[in-house]
Amino acid sequence: MTSVIGSSLSNLTATLVALVSGFLVSVIASRLLGPTGAGAVAYAVWIAVCASAIADRGFPQMLLRHVAFLQDKGEARYQQIINSAFLSFLPAVCVVFLGFTGYALTLWSDDRQASLLWLATGLLFASYAFAALSIAIARGKGRFRETALLTATGSALQVPVVLLGAVVAGPVGVVLGMLTRYLPQGLALSRHLQRPFRAVPGAVTPDMKAYQRSVWTTDVIDVVLLARIEYVVIGFYLGHADLGYFAAAIAFAGLVTQLTLQLSPVFLVGLSKISAADGTALPQQLYRNGFRLTALVVFPLGLGGAGIISVFLPLVFGQDFQPAAAPAVLFLLASVPGGLAVVPWSYLAAQARAGLLLRLTLLYAAGLFTALALVVPVAGLLGAAAVRLVSELVFFLLLGAAVTRSGGPAVPWTDLLRIFLAAGLCGISAFAVTSAMPSLAGVVIGLVAGAAGFLLGIRLLSVATPDDAMRVERLVIRHAPSRLREPVLRAARLVLGAT
Repeated sequence: MTSVIGSSLSNLTATLVALVSGFLVSVIASRLLGPTGAGAVAYAVWIAVCASAIADRGFPQMLLRHVAFLQDKGEARYQQIINSAFLSFLPAVCVVFLGFTGYALTLWSDDRQASLLWLATGLLFASYAFAALSIAIARGKGRFRETALLTATGSALQVPVVLLGAVVAGPVGVVLGMLTRYLPQGLALSRHLQRPFRAVPGAVTPDMKAYQRSVWTTDVIDVVLLARIEYVVIGFYLGHADLGYFAAAIAFAGLVTQLTLQLSPVFLVGLSKISAADGTALPQQLYRNGFRLTALVVFPLGLGGAGIISVFLPLVFGQDFQPAAAPAVLFLLASVPGGLAVVPWSYLAAQARAGLLLRLTLLYAAGLFTALALVVPVAGLLGAAAVRLVSELVFFLLLGAAVTRSGGPAVPWTDLLRIFLAAGLCGISAFAVTSAMPSLAGVVIGLVAGAAGFLLGIRLLSVATPDDAMRVERLVIRHAPSRLREPVLRAARLVLGAT
């Protein structure tokens, strides 16, 4: 469990850098391009990510699981799988990239700006696809610190490049600037390939291929139909400006979602290794701790963020984006069950229950799309946010029930309830302050009040177990500077309880 938590913290640190960078990019696009230009950028990014999910054919997820599974059998065994998978992965990515390029060239004579935007989208797609494969291999090998460093590097470089691109070339410059985020990890792919590049017959077994196909289908449905299906429905029923409002409304919830999604590879690798070791049921304690760790991240961010977002969003993106404020509250609340769903999803994936995941995802996709098609024409963007909240909650409950019915552990509802109540104090405190002071100063004070409310809730509700408190104390003693060690220890004991 210690290694899982350590890897999770490395991932979370890098993800925080990436999320701050992505948030700044959204602000730059919104401020300099307006709702319509920001909507065009968001739509281009969505297209690139969807194309990557289709072109990768499930190879990143397959490598993530099976490289981790084969760690104890030596590098020679899993290196054959990596090389063979890469050579199978490459042709589809090249074909899709050529498709982007060809379509862009057909638009050149009529609309050069649109043509350049499609070319930029194709380059973003290729960078994203190669980076995703590289990240999956590195995490399968357990190189979470390396991945975290490359992620943080690309994310930090992205902001000034995007700013320059927005000033010089508008939406096209912003999309090209986003390439910087994925280049370090994409270029690192060569470290994981063994020369000469050749496929080894039989290296990728039929079981691996079956897992790959199932996960690929699930990922395509999840990314194309679920992650941002609102782009399709809103674009069809509403207008280009509404796409910009949606991009702003979903931006803060996207931060929470991406933060928790970074935990899933860590859980999946840890669970896969344990499953390979004993071949029986995965331990309930790891499942429970996974829920607790995720809840400690997602609950305060989702509920606390919902308390300040209606004031904070127009301050950041500009008053032109005021229509996005109310939907942003619901999207942030929806990120809570969406983030928790990472844990049962990782459990089922580690148990190779890809077929069950596929059926549940298809059911979720059908319900979400139907509800959006019925609600958006009547209730607009706010209706889309309400649909997202209800659908994320239902999907989380379905995943939790699926784990239990498969013979796995139950969702630790008592632990989640305590953390939820503590986060409720966070949200209420933040909302009360920002309602009384609807300004930037109010938001800052509201954040402080929300954090204080959450820490108070953790103490009053005894959220931390004695083992949690001991683990935190050991981390403080090991890593805190000597001058700060004692006051940090006192603060930790005050919040978590003395061990």
